[in-house]
Amino acid sequence: MNSDDNDTRIIKIIRDAAQIHIVVATLLVTVTFAAGFTLPGGFESEKDSLDKGMAILSKKSAFCAFVVTDAIAFACSTGAVFSYFVMAMTHKPKIEGESEITLTKKEQRILLKTYKLATSLLFLSMSAVVIAFVTGLYATLENSVGLAATVCVIGCLALLIYVLVFYVLYTEATK
Repeated sequence: MNSDDNDTRIIKIIRDAAQIHIVVATLLVTVTFAAGFTLPGGFESEKDSLDKGMAILSKKSAFCAFVVTDAIAFACSTGAVFSYFVMAMTHKPKIEGESEITLTKKEQRILLKTYKLATSLLFLSMSAVVIAFVTGLYATLENSVGLAATVCVIGCLALLIYVLVFYVLYTEATK
């Protein structure tokens, strides 16, 4: 297999993966956006309250952690969506015939760097969503310490799985 065939194969693999990633990133944007407006614990609705419309749990540190991590997840997932969008718009392959894709070496490097950036943002977003989920549940379950602790442990397991997957990929890639 010559270098051009290999380059074409790599570009196709990146583009196929990016199509799946953009769906995941878009779902994360949607979920984190919705979570920002349907806050755990709800809103103050007392007619004569000075805090009417404010989040009921806003003074709890777990709730504040939820809001911050949800915002991080939203920002990272929108950054990933934008990166994939830019990738698709600026690095459109020139079709010469039916199946030949040609990009310059510089365009290939930019495509790969953009893909890596978007994938990293997506990973950060997924991690922040797990933390937002755990802290949101903890904020609403603070009175049930056992249940709140169980949720935290389960959330930590999800993060541990992420780290384990990346460790396996890294060790295999460096062999």
